[in-house]
Amino acid sequence: FLAWLNGHQDHFSMVGGMQSARGICHYADVFRLADQAGLLADPELASARMKNLCAVAGV
Repeated sequence: FLAWLNGHQDHFSMVGGMQSARGICHYADVFRLADQAGLLADPELASARMKNLCAVAGV
């Protein structure tokens, strides 16, 4: 997930479809914590990707 947020992957897919094993709230928490820890290399890109993920999830 963080690799995708940071632009190292052009997709958000995990082996075996494991991205669906977690809900959108989990990913929102990870995004928030990564931001607080300074782990987002390009915060604007990460924010845009997170917004798209939330939209797909219906949030």
